[in-house]
Amino acid sequence: MHARGWWSIYCMPKRPPFKGSAPINLSDRLNQVLRWALGSVEILFSRHCPLWYGYGGRLKFLERFAYINTTIYPLTSIPLLIYCILPAICLLTGKFIIPEISNFAIR
Repeated sequence: MHARGWWSIYCMPKRPPFKGSAPINLSDRLNQVLRWALGSVEILFSRHCPLWYGYGGRLKFLERFAYINTTIYPLTSIPLLIYCILPAICLLTGKFIIPEISNFAIR
């Protein structure tokens, strides 16, 4: 919508215009987060990706940056997952990432 010239504003009415529902347990919450992540990744790989869509000058730099951040955010879980799993793999295999210091290297 922003690429086509629409403006958005933050609206905070005194009386809530609708009542929403929130997930009440962990599985509902995980399903909701999964839907959000899949939607963001679908936008990232679609023709409406903010990396190249709307380059006619309609999107400002910060708007484009915010949309790119939203679509790339689910992919940041991959390095985080590796960062969390790598120490356990090192402990189980007995091989460490950091090499041992030997007397030969000091001389």
